[in-house]
Amino acid sequence: MWSVPQIRLLHARRPEPLQALPMHTMKRRDLPRGLATLFASMSVAACAHHDPADHVTGECKVALIGKCSSTQVETALSATDKATLAPLQNRRVGLTVKEALTAAEASLKANGFEQLTTDYAGALVQGEKNRKLTDRGSQILHAVINAKLPMLHGRPDHETTRALVTVHAEGASAAVHAEFVVTVWDSKGDAKTKVATDPQVYNTFFARFAENSRR
Repeated sequence: MWSVPQIRLLHARRPEPLQALPMHTMKRRDLPRGLATLFASMSVAACAHHDPADHVTGECKVALIGKCSSTQVETALSATDKATLAPLQNRRVGLTVKEALTAAEASLKANGFEQLTTDYAGALVQGEKNRKLTDRGSQILHAVINAKLPMLHGRPDHETTRALVTVHAEGASAAVHAEFVVTVWDSKGDAKTKVATDPQVYNTFFARFAENSRR
């Protein structure tokens, strides 16, 4: 039989029952895993495919959780856009090809385009215009947000408009075709490019062209 001291010793050595962890403790432990899953799903959603009219030239790759490589997208014009643009982009003028090219270069310069090049042999004029869409403070703020929350979409940051004006002879006149291509970059380095469809862009150019082509 067990003696009283032995029974007391046995009870003293009995392990304590396990205590259930409070729910808030378990939730805190599971939080990092839950956040990782959420961030991963959000980053994949942010990298989802674009509009059917968009042609992706740089696919988004998930390199790390919540981080994507930059994406470059070109948006194709619809049939309606092309039909609407045709009369806006094309004009016939009573000038020689050389005179029309000179007038086109002067017109682009007057409209704020830089890095102008005129190829008389190829009968084309090219130029570029850049415009900031946010101030310096907003750029810094977006950079901080991107560093802390890389899965979020970027905000438009700056815009580049490229002009391409081609000229060819049509009898005693010259046919002028103008095309303006706009690329918008966001704060994450993603870019979206599309041919400008705003009538004002073309009307402004040809108004300047008329001023610069008076003999």
